[in-house]
Amino acid sequence: MNNRKKAALLMILAAFVYALLSATVKWIHDIPVFEKMFFRTFFGLIFVSVIIWKNKISLKGVNRFSLVGRGVTGFISTMLYYMALSYAPIAETVTLSNTYPFLLAIFCWIFLGEKIKPFHIVALSLSFIGAVMIIRPGFTDVNKYYIIAVLSAVFMAITYTFLRKARETDNSQVIVFWYSAICTVGCLPIMFFEKPVMPSLFQFFQLISLGIIATVYQLIMSTAYKYAPATEVSIYSYTTIIFSALLGIIVWSEIPAVFTWIGAGLIILGAYVIFRGQNKKEKQTETPVSYDDR
Repeated sequence: MNNRKKAALLMILAAFVYALLSATVKWIHDIPVFEKMFFRTFFGLIFVSVIIWKNKISLKGVNRFSLVGRGVTGFISTMLYYMALSYAPIAETVTLSNTYPFLLAIFCWIFLGEKIKPFHIVALSLSFIGAVMIIRPGFTDVNKYYIIAVLSAVFMAITYTFLRKARETDNSQVIVFWYSAICTVGCLPIMFFEKPVMPSLFQFFQLISLGIIATVYQLIMSTAYKYAPATEVSIYSYTTIIFSALLGIIVWSEIPAVFTWIGAGLIILGAYVIFRGQNKKEKQTETPVSYDDR
């Protein structure tokens, strides 16, 4: 098996694990959003801290503005995503949150001066139509948590805009450390403000599972990117939409509407357009670009 096939299989496995992560967030009942977030990011903080300590990497960072910006906007994005997952069907939530790469093209154009190519316009159009098909404003009562999922995608796009800038000067492990630290510290005061719940033994097991699954996802995804350029394998991460839909059907009997399937198909098609366009761009510039660092 060549490296590209290994990368593709690992990314599909990572997509499945990410679907499990989303399902675990939805599975944990009667635990506030910020308490879930704390356990998820706390494990990540421990994991990356061990790696940094072993490699003797400085935690100070170079571009602190981008590091803090990435952490704060990532914190907001994760909060909104967990809120949406807790109250909306998993297939729709995951699909809408995965519109962020298309928004990223706009923010990189506005803030980083990166040009918008024709393939970006096509992908943005497909993504927008797909999102409208899922939300269906005017055709039915709009689920407010669908809007929250879209807002999560907006902040995720801003997060990756900061990330693109931070990667010019800072180690990826330092970036993850700052993000995990900001999320963990940010959750603490809000947890106490919203009155944290003392987990039962089973709930504690669920929270521990959430942290473990999140760490396993990061490990598999990082390994996938070692075998091939990000632009060649990132398209496979969109299989998480399919896995999430299947988990929603099996576990919660959430049967996605026909419009949801059509919308998801358009968003995946838009992702493929991005994939093809970035692949062509990478071959011309020989500079890999990654859109997935969740």
